[in-house]
Amino acid sequence: MRIWYQLLSAEDGMKYSIAATQALATRAAAPGTTVEVHGTPHGALADNYRLFYHYDTREVIRNGLKVRQSGEYDAFVIANSLEPAVVDLRELLDIPVISFMEVSCFTACTMGERFGLVVPNEKFIPRYREIAVGYGLRDRLAAVESVQINNIRDFNTVFTDTSVGDMLRDQVFEASRRAIAQGAEVIIAPGPSTALMASRGIHEVDGVPILDSYSLLVKIAEAMVAMHKLTGIHVSRKRLYQSPPTELIKKAAAIQGIDELKNG
Repeated sequence: MRIWYQLLSAEDGMKYSIAATQALATRAAAPGTTVEVHGTPHGALADNYRLFYHYDTREVIRNGLKVRQSGEYDAFVIANSLEPAVVDLRELLDIPVISFMEVSCFTACTMGERFGLVVPNEKFIPRYREIAVGYGLRDRLAAVESVQINNIRDFNTVFTDTSVGDMLRDQVFEASRRAIAQGAEVIIAPGPSTALMASRGIHEVDGVPILDSYSLLVKIAEAMVAMHKLTGIHVSRKRLYQSPPTELIKKAAAIQGIDELKNG
């Protein structure tokens, strides 16, 4: 089994964060599963702002189309918690497309009545609330709290400087406790906070689980690939994830210059 595992981290500027995620994914993988963690050439600079997020999403789509064209992968994991291109790629890929927040939120609902999110900074709070509410989980979302990392690339340092890592760990604990005080029974900490806590073997705060979402994504991807092989089904083609007709794909590829889709 071969899994493409897509982060939005810059391949150069966030290499230590990517390496930490790769280590977690490799540890989680079953024998015979290869997980390839990828960043993007430019990386997310400020995807808490919707305009910049739009350009980040295009890089994920480009990689997804390369995976589709190659036919060499069994699943595509969108390991960025803002869910870039999840609908777009489910429309076109004939393999399971796994989403960080979708998997994390619904798994949290199997572990407790209500969950809390600990996000990178205050600007992100409305966006993450919007994602959870969009799943129909308004009543299961206890709180959205934040740490204070305003530049996503600052996360890279937490894996190389112990004191900076300690600072983020403490901020995650503090934000988690604020969420717990509002009723959270499970904590999801999107982004490199997840990798830091899991890499340090920290899986709970005050008896409340902190999801190791990056490892969880690997196990869910493996399960979805197994079900795809067992049943031949990986997604519904009714309405939301309906694929465009082949001739329309070719036409759009010609007009937009999308080489990966020129053959439909």
